[in-house]
This record gives sequence, structure tokens and C-alpha cells, in this order.
Amino acid sequence: MTLEPKPMALGALVESAGILGAEISGAANVFVSGIQTRAQNVTRNGMFVAIRGTRVDGHMYLSEAVERGATVLVVDREVPGYPGVTTVRVENSRRALGPLAHTFYGLAAAGFRNTAVTGTNGKTSTAWLMRAIMEAAGLKTAFVGTLGAFWNDKRHTETITTPDALELARLFASMRADGIQAVSMEASSHGIDQGRLCGMPVHAGALTGITQDHLDYHGSYPAYIAAKRRLFFDHVLSTPGGTACLNVSDHTGEELCFSYPGEIIRFSPEERGEADILARSVRSGVDGTDFEMIVRGHSVPVRSRLIGRFSVTNILAAASMATAIGIDAETIARGIARATPVAGRFESIRAGQPFLAIVDYAHTPDALEKALRAARRLTAGNLITVFGCGGDRDTTKRPLMGKAAARLSDYIIVTSDNPRSEDPQRIALMAIDGLRKANFRQSRYELILDRAHAIEKGLHLAKPGDCVIVCGKGHEDYQEIDGVRHRFDDRTFAMEVLSTMKRNWSRVRNESTMGESV
Repeated sequence: MTLEPKPMALGALVESAGILGAEISGAANVFVSGIQTRAQNVTRNGMFVAIRGTRVDGHMYLSEAVERGATVLVVDREVPGYPGVTTVRVENSRRALGPLAHTFYGLAAAGFRNTAVTGTNGKTSTAWLMRAIMEAAGLKTAFVGTLGAFWNDKRHTETITTPDALELARLFASMRADGIQAVSMEASSHGIDQGRLCGMPVHAGALTGITQDHLDYHGSYPAYIAAKRRLFFDHVLSTPGGTACLNVSDHTGEELCFSYPGEIIRFSPEERGEADILARSVRSGVDGTDFEMIVRGHSVPVRSRLIGRFSVTNILAAASMATAIGIDAETIARGIARATPVAGRFESIRAGQPFLAIVDYAHTPDALEKALRAARRLTAGNLITVFGCGGDRDTTKRPLMGKAAARLSDYIIVTSDNPRSEDPQRIALMAIDGLRKANFRQSRYELILDRAHAIEKGLHLAKPGDCVIVCGKGHEDYQEIDGVRHRFDDRTFAMEVLSTMKRNWSRVRNESTMGESV
């Protein structure tokens, strides 16, 4: 539980937060007892920070905030005055929130070793690996990302990939009270663009790679890349000793190496001369991945329980951040070996069946292709792919996902993902359009919108040596339809189906044995 700080004088708060150009209208000596971004949460003597969102503008709720007890309003446009209320005009209230919140909560983040990873894919796995490495180095570590906020073997909150700046400040204050020393977190493009990391130092930031995603929010691919770059230029560069860890096998990472003016560690899953950290002799099977890791000329064997060659990029991204904060190669390898597989990230579902069953979070064309390539390497027979596309998101990637599935699958079942407010069939037909453009035979795919039925059909189609991979939702334990979240977990459901099939296999084997003995 967060320890609420003592009230703080507004003038001292604004000055300590370093909000340049802030214009205070009213009493600067008023004390702030709390900070909120939602008017309904404001309490007596509170500060309300009005933020312009994609759908709602907080400036519309200034009167409500005042009615509920706000004595300070932080705004970034001209607003009417309120009797007895101090107004602080800033250039961008969203970006002012972080410094104000972190200062109010005692600059807790300044006392940790903070690492953040961004990229289209691999953020969760990389941050999870980084947590294990820092713990192997003896640091009490917290994880903040898509899976929630974890520390001291406890989930403290279920959250979006990158919490807003106010929630982060509160989380850091709680971590400090619990003796945490280091933080491993994910930095989404939305989070970076919306200034959620403002106010906290980032000692090491990593870029796994960038491919198309979130164009519904960013508007264009260049704008999406620009948001990712800001992790390094806005946060890592401004942190004393901050280091950018860049994948030189990725086009954006390679370009950043030429334009970034700060400290850099270059990594690559391939043997490239310019890489400081790279992998050799990679071997990946159903039980994990091992390779020789070269850290600035020093070789160390690495063994990971993560499956799939694409995991090497995530491992090296974590190793690079660990190197940046002073952890030696042997400790890094020990941490990697300890790291458990991440829920829903190329997760093998095993119930004794004679074929592979894998659940993966892949929901972009690139992630889907990488997952299918990894599955193909592990498959002696046919690769059966079950996938869908999310609603209310970038529509241009749907046919691209269809094309990716067509290139590598033997049989495809297109289903519903999280349709949200969209028509599930309309979404699925856009993915099928990609299959058709790739000339994938109609006899080799089908549309089953009911996700449970689709997964069950895929598993029942499998023969010994085949692989069934279910993509799109990974760790999620719900399916969002028309704004309502219905309980559904790909992993749990697949295990239930496989367990039922196992009982049938056992019965068949037993009957066969009985027949032989008669």
C-alpha cells in the first residue's frame, strides 16, 4: 500500500519538479494534499491536473474538481479563474504531471536502478528476463508491464503496459517502502508519447526492434517510430550515465546508432562486427534455447527455458541493459537460466499429447511470422495456425497477418480475437483477404468465429508430429466483445481440451492392450 506523503507547498513543489515556464496565478504558498487527474477523485486541498486525452479533455472538468475540494488547477490553456483556487499554467500538463507526481511522492524513482524496454514485440519477455538478471545480481527487483506490477513475489496491481505517470509515482513510493532496489519495466509507444515516463530516470533503455503496429493511434509509421525514439532522446539521454541498448539487426536500431549522441551498447542476434553483445551457435528446441553469448569479446554459455530463436533478441536486449548497469556476463547468464517462461509468450501447453500445442501473444504481422517460423522449426508434421485480429485497432495489419500465416502454415483457422466494438466477421474477412492475396488454397483454411470452437477444432485436427499454435491473446484471461470482458483463457481452454483428448487416448490404448492380451 502506498504511503501518502505529507502536504507540500505549491511553490516548492513546482520549483522542485523543475516545471520551466510555469505561471502561477493565485496563492503560491497553498499546500497540496494530493494529486489527481480525475475530477471525481479529487479531495480537499488537492491538485487537479487537467490532461487532454484522445477522447476526453480534463479541462472540461475543472468546475467539478473545484467543487470536490481542489485548491490548485494545473492547465495548459487559458481557463476562467475560480475564487480561492490557484491556477498553474504550463506548456503541456500531461508532461508536467510526471515531475509533479514524482516530486510529491518523494522522488522515489531516483533511488532505483531503472531499466525500460521498448519495441513492437518482445517488451514483456525482455523486461521479465531483466528482472531475473537483476535478482541474480542480488538486487530486490520490481517488474512493471503488461502482466502487472510485481515485487516481493506479489502482484501489486494489474495494469496497462506502461502505467500513467501518477500511478508510476505511487508505485515507486510503495516499492521504496518495501525495500526495492531496481525496476524493470516496459515502455509502450502510447506510454512514451503520452509522457508517462516523465519525471523518472531511465539508466538503461533497450530497443528490441520496430515493425508496423498501432497506426490507429500514431497515424503513420514514421510517427510510431518517432514515439519509440523518444524513450532514448527524452529519458535515457537526460539520465546521468544513461545508456541506450540498440538492436543493430533492426533498421531503426541501426539508424539510431548514427543519430543518438549518448552512450550506446549495440547488440545483435547475428554475428555482426559492430555489435558489442551477440549470439553464436544458437540451438532452440521444445525445452528451451542455448547459445554462446559474446559480451565485448568475452564468451559465456547461455541456457534459457524460453522457446524459439526469436527469444535470442530478447535475451540479448536484457543482457545489454544488465551490462549497462554494471552486471557481469556470468551473473547475466545465471539470471537468464533462472528466468521462467513468460505466460502466453510461445508457451507450450502439455498434457501428454503426441503433438505440440503452443499459445502465443503474437498480434502483429511481424510477431506472427516470427512465432510461426519458430513453430515450424520445431514441427515434423503439419503446422496448424489459429489466429484472429483485434477490433478498434490498426486495420491495415489484418491482411498482413493473413499473408504471414499463409506463408508458413499448412492449415489455418481464422477466428475472433478481441473484437471490442467491431463486427467480428468483418475483422476476420479482412484477415482472410490476406490469405487470398497470398494464394492460400481455400481448402486449407476455414472461418470459425467462436474462439473456443476454433481452438478445439485445431487441436482435434492435429496428428502425431504436428503443431497447433494459437495466436493473438497469450496471457489474457478474457475476450472483449461489445465492451464487455468475458472470461476466456486460451491456455486454460487448450489444456482442458487436451486433457479430455488424453483420457480418450488412454482409453484407446487400454482397449488395444486388453485386446492383445485376450
